[in-house]
Amino acid sequence: MVYQLTVQTMLVPLSDFVGADLGVSAMQMTVISAAFLATYAFMQIPAGVLLDRFGATWLVPAACVCVGAGSIYFSHSHTFMGAVGARMLMGVAAAFAFPSIGMAARRGLPASMFPFMMGLADVGFGLGGVIGNIGASQLQPIIGWRGTMQAAALVALPLAAIAFVCLPRKWFGAAAAIKSATITHGGLRTVLKSREVRLAAVIYGGGCGTLFGFGSMWNQQLALAWDLLPNQASFISTAFFVGVGLGAPLTGWLGGKFGTERTLKWGLWLTLITLLVWMKPRILLGPDLPRIFDPPLWVSAINVGLIGLGVASSVLAFEIGCRALPTRLTATTVGVINLAGVGCGALLQVVPGFVPEIMHSKHYTEVQYANLFFVAALVAALFACRMVKRVGSSSQSSD
Repeated sequence: MVYQLTVQTMLVPLSDFVGADLGVSAMQMTVISAAFLATYAFMQIPAGVLLDRFGATWLVPAACVCVGAGSIYFSHSHTFMGAVGARMLMGVAAAFAFPSIGMAARRGLPASMFPFMMGLADVGFGLGGVIGNIGASQLQPIIGWRGTMQAAALVALPLAAIAFVCLPRKWFGAAAAIKSATITHGGLRTVLKSREVRLAAVIYGGGCGTLFGFGSMWNQQLALAWDLLPNQASFISTAFFVGVGLGAPLTGWLGGKFGTERTLKWGLWLTLITLLVWMKPRILLGPDLPRIFDPPLWVSAINVGLIGLGVASSVLAFEIGCRALPTRLTATTVGVINLAGVGCGALLQVVPGFVPEIMHSKHYTEVQYANLFFVAALVAALFACRMVKRVGSSSQSSD
């Protein structure tokens, strides 16, 4: 998970160099960025079904190698379509990471640990984002963006070997495959018919859409619109992923202690409020508001870190969706919910870009309007959260 997010988010600090080298527009760069998420989202259900049926012993190491191959392919791209194709390959392969984590957490641990472990797994989002932003920023001046992506690809082989050796055969090997051979399209229909799964998909769509759309693209655009230097904007982006990394296990633990739905609401409200503070009220007060009230960089970093900390609570949507279904359908359920989240993330990387494109400006007012899409996504997630039937503690359906 950490490797997937590292390779994915490395494009953020490299985007200007990639765009200049390939001769593509800013709008085309958003398409290159979103190509990873689009295919990652499309593959969530197939990846979940394959993992539930055949296990992860071979699938996860093979997927890891393919992510590295996609990184190599991207480093050799010289056209817009070549870059899009490379990012699509990386997204297809990386799609196996998160469903396999859900499978491991639910098959190998007590039900009460599931929210915390999914939160701990979500640390991969934050840690990968931090490594991707800092690593790419440091390597690019030394070896260029192409060398940076090639360096990232080298990690795939040892990581795949470790995964192959360490994945427990009793959960993910041949015996698990035989046991899960009864899973067919009927299992997928069962997952899709669940009301809790559909609500969880809306919740994670709003939260993960903000995580990927805002954290991986529009947070940095907003920082640059506030006249921050590129290295300062990168620092702001890193603060967001630090918040995600801290918030994921924290909200998972709080969910087990105080209830999933209550913790989820706290987190989403925190995200919504701090996002509005970071956007600043110039949409309402006008563009001529004096800049003397702008906070120092460290205050903005804390503000953005709190956005990341709050949005990490959306990982609790997996507990809401999985608790009503049997364990043997865990990877499929996680895949369906993750599809909604990552699909929204891909859309929310591209769709806000139409606002400054139509207005022919990246002035801070236009960028603020673009970020209103994330406000709408969070409101939808809060509304879905109110519709979830509250339970006292985490539960787990048996086979």
